[in-house]
Amino acid sequence: MNLGTQAIRIARALQIALIGTLGMVLCACGMTPQDEAEAVERGILQTPGAEKLWAAIKAEYPEDFAILVERIRNASPAELADAARAEAIGAQWLREFFDRISADSVKAPAAEMIAWSAAEHELYAALQRSSVPDCAAMTMGEWIFIEDSGSATAAAIARRNEAMVRAAAAGRDDPQNYAEPDDGAFGVLGDAIAATGIDPELQANLGSDQAMAALSAEQQCNLGVAVYKGLSAMPDDLEPQMAAYMLAPQ
Repeated sequence: MNLGTQAIRIARALQIALIGTLGMVLCACGMTPQDEAEAVERGILQTPGAEKLWAAIKAEYPEDFAILVERIRNASPAELADAARAEAIGAQWLREFFDRISADSVKAPAAEMIAWSAAEHELYAALQRSSVPDCAAMTMGEWIFIEDSGSATAAAIARRNEAMVRAAAAGRDDPQNYAEPDDGAFGVLGDAIAATGIDPELQANLGSDQAMAALSAEQQCNLGVAVYKGLSAMPDDLEPQMAAYMLAPQ
């Protein structure tokens, strides 16, 4: 089976309800710049459902984390009081951050690649249960944004994004040079996808972006779930290499 180089690639999913109470925090009078920065940092690190993600970002990428803190601290009271405008600050930073670390993430050692692959499968499965349109959008490589920080989907996004951060940090510190998978590896992946029970005629669309685009949202979602379920079921000696290929930035 020929998946094609652009059949399904990494999609971006962000939980952006992370600045919810910061506007009120920073409206306190008499705060020094240091007090403000510490308040913003506490607010980010306490984002419901994403505490481990933000702790990982702060630990592995402290300079980037500090940039976000300053962006929020320097935002106007009007921006922070408006939920949509406040979330836009966080969303823009997150997009820039994940775009920047994506090259390192696919150079991670095997353990981190396998963990990230498993988190991708978990997220696709969560989206299939909660929002087929978002699942389909991810399958087609589009950004999705989830605002409900208390949902199971938001939790799956946080775990997946944490796995990507861990992979990127590991790839930065101990980069692996994965070769492009050969036909044999693609054959193993194709068999693993087929073993999920996906309709063979539907699976055949994976070799063509045009064919994928013509599918319904439900079909696109089903394919995304099957691909990452199949990827996570590959033998450990093949999965990291295939995951590095499948999860590479477009």
